[in-house]
Amino acid sequence: MKALVRAFYYVPVIGWLTKDAVHGSPEAKYFFAFNAAVLLFGSIYLVGYPLVITLGLIGSAAGLSGLVLLTAGDAFDRRASGAVARAPAPPVRKPSVRRAA
Repeated sequence: MKALVRAFYYVPVIGWLTKDAVHGSPEAKYFFAFNAAVLLFGSIYLVGYPLVITLGLIGSAAGLSGLVLLTAGDAFDRRASGAVARAPAPPVRKPSVRRAA
């Protein structure tokens, strides 16, 4: 993973800005956010409303995926599923039989 991140830092302009935001001065994070916002608004100005719709669809898919991952975390955790499988079964109650007198 580190090699992939280091390789991304060598991408012209975008990689350099990202590397500066991560490892640079404290103000570099704000400059990076400003540059990203300018690029976003510039691309919305050029492409228009279809880009806004596409970004909304991507955002809703990412949000739904995040909710699924958060709520289904126990399904993927081996420790939690193993503990449920090893839990003792609850006692079985037998119904009481009443006899008519």
